[in-house]
Amino acid sequence: MTRQNKAPAMKLPYFDIKRQHDPLRGAVLEAIEKVYSSGAYILGPALREFETQYAAYIGVPYAAGVASGTDALILALKAAGVKTGDEVIVPSFTFTATALAPLHLGAVPVFADVDPVSFTLDPVSVTRALSPKTTAMIPVHLFGQCADMDALGAIAAEKGIRVIEDACQAHGAAWKGKKAGSLGDAAAFSFYPTKNLGGIGDGGIVTTADEPLFRKTLQYRNLGKGLTNAMVHDEVGWTSRLDSVQAAFLSIKLGRLDVLNDERRKLAARFEKALKGTPLILPAEVPGALHVYHIYVVRVPDGKRDALKAHLAEEGIPSMVHYEIPVHSQPVMARHRPRKVPLPVTEALKEEVLTLPFYPGMTGDEVGMIARAVRKFYN
Repeated sequence: MTRQNKAPAMKLPYFDIKRQHDPLRGAVLEAIEKVYSSGAYILGPALREFETQYAAYIGVPYAAGVASGTDALILALKAAGVKTGDEVIVPSFTFTATALAPLHLGAVPVFADVDPVSFTLDPVSVTRALSPKTTAMIPVHLFGQCADMDALGAIAAEKGIRVIEDACQAHGAAWKGKKAGSLGDAAAFSFYPTKNLGGIGDGGIVTTADEPLFRKTLQYRNLGKGLTNAMVHDEVGWTSRLDSVQAAFLSIKLGRLDVLNDERRKLAARFEKALKGTPLILPAEVPGALHVYHIYVVRVPDGKRDALKAHLAEEGIPSMVHYEIPVHSQPVMARHRPRKVPLPVTEALKEEVLTLPFYPGMTGDEVGMIARAVRKFYN
């Protein structure tokens, strides 16, 4: 018989949602019972209440709950007028859904590079990606930090293109005092359970101050039905609606979002102190931004990322790589042949980034455990 090597037991979870949700259990079960008893499970009062609350939180007049963050991007782009043959500028260093959204509409994503500090869309690279076919851009507020919306907004205004924020990782983040989700023509949020404002299933929302765009989104999410006569279908739509149970849960959790984000910021400061002096390049909050640290991503220089990841696993500490395969290198993109723009920062990041365990409820002892393991690797 050959002896098989067993994977080491993890000393702490990569992500622990129970630490956020356990204190909410009583209120959540009460809210779900209310929805259950009402029978209004789709497009009911619970959804309208949450949409009103979330729009007010973001600082815009309109919000439309949809089935996922990806759907929110698709419907916002469609409502903004993006069509077959258009080009949409997106960062390559992001989750693949950002670029899949324009493809669903027959548009073509054109990949731009990102800033090496914030990892968000680089305005200089955006200017290189522009063409007469460009009709929109999607700045991604990555890992909880807003893109440079002053510079990107100026480019959009000069060129007459739409700005659809991908705020799926940035609930509560802000740029110069304005919340993510209020900085472009529209924005898309995801309520996937691991997000800063995560649900207990899939979900998303579109926020906007543009009433025509909002009304189009309402139609597209509900099979293209007319808003005054539900028997009339005058658009080609989807079935993409945030259900009442998710809305009721999210209404409760929204009341805790700022508290949880503040905990994330304090946790990030604790990590920064614990890891100071190591060769790691730690995340930084750029001037003008309020970072809400969706995840904690470091850069590991000198080609040591994979070795550090393996060492942490041996120490019982899980980690992940966001994003080892940039979107422009995904197989699906080879079939669409987007125009090529130099992406040196993206190519460097894919070899260096490493995501450490990070979530509200993490203790100082757990941060210390991670820091000691990192220092052990370098010593």
